[in-house]
Amino acid sequence: MIATLRDLLRRRPDSPLSAAMEAGHRLHVKTGQAAACAGLLPWAGVNARLSAQALVDGEVSVMRAGREVPLEMLTRLVGGQRVLLDAQLQALCQGGASLVLLAMHRHVQALAALAAMVERHVEAPVTINAYASFTRDGAFQIHRDGHDVLVVQIAGRKRWFCHGRRSEPPFGGETVDPRRDPGPPEAEMVLAPGDLLFVPKGDYHRAEVADAGGQSLHLTVAIQRPDGAEVLRWRLREMADRLAAPVPADRAGWAVYEAWLRTMLAELGDGLDFDRFQAAQAAARPLAGTTAIGLATGAEGPDDVTLVQPALRRRPALPGTGPAVIAAGGGTIRLEALDCAILVLLLDRDAATMGDITAALPAEDPAALRAAVAALARRGLVFLTAP
Repeated sequence: MIATLRDLLRRRPDSPLSAAMEAGHRLHVKTGQAAACAGLLPWAGVNARLSAQALVDGEVSVMRAGREVPLEMLTRLVGGQRVLLDAQLQALCQGGASLVLLAMHRHVQALAALAAMVERHVEAPVTINAYASFTRDGAFQIHRDGHDVLVVQIAGRKRWFCHGRRSEPPFGGETVDPRRDPGPPEAEMVLAPGDLLFVPKGDYHRAEVADAGGQSLHLTVAIQRPDGAEVLRWRLREMADRLAAPVPADRAGWAVYEAWLRTMLAELGDGLDFDRFQAAQAAARPLAGTTAIGLATGAEGPDDVTLVQPALRRRPALPGTGPAVIAAGGGTIRLEALDCAILVLLLDRDAATMGDITAALPAEDPAALRAAVAALARRGLVFLTAP
């Protein structure tokens, strides 16, 4: 799965996903990696997130016919605490409701690693939600999103109807008035486990379980690429102190104020610098998520079959040799030469087993490499996954 996404995401002329993102075209890819996709979020992982507290916090919701099921229908107060009504939730799901699990990359390590990898390649913030449906009734009416979406089908089959864009540029993720005929879809496709679907920002769509009596579980990787408005907001933030003068209350001063403001607008445009903008965007994103803790990592380090993945959500400048200091979480992290060599390798490959790392760095002592990887895991810079 990682290899397929890595190939799709790499920014090169023949990258299908990069080309689709730049052109704003949808893309359906059959990866043939159903087992790898299923491993990203097993049904047990969905069940583990279902609790009254998750519903109260808004991290989990139950949707039916485009509306959220009220909390009072799903929980009740017992001894001053809310408890989940399991039987009621089961009945609602079998009756056409769907589960929406937000920000799953904060709770599941495999999804945290996936989000970090996608974010490194697209250089934009990424969030991952999960959607579980149990009947053909869809959780949402036809709608468009204000960001690009990469769908990963985990289990079951889902039929997608894409109606295209209705305006340029698209704004927001509002629902289409169901009384208005959206017309026939531009594309209809069925996603099987392991399939990917890229839906560009503004493409109206809806989805339903493909098979009668079936169920579906899929992920949405929301890619928040900046647009022109965000670039201008960045420039306005840079110039905020100089633009703080209030509009004159006396109309006699408006002409002078308008002339001054036009001068400021010209300076705003002259100061556009996309390299500087991208650097500011990267600096604003966290270096790594909080899921990579590595508390159970012993000093001896992982064995050869353990999968090692970078937890870094952006690419810091790292030397191939020699120590480095990188900014992270409002502070700094010092990396030794061996740490840098390991991270450079992982950032290039996106994932490697411990055995792959020792083979790729033959001049280094295997025991020292294992200890260094263990230390990186404890510092939250890599994920370790046992086979």
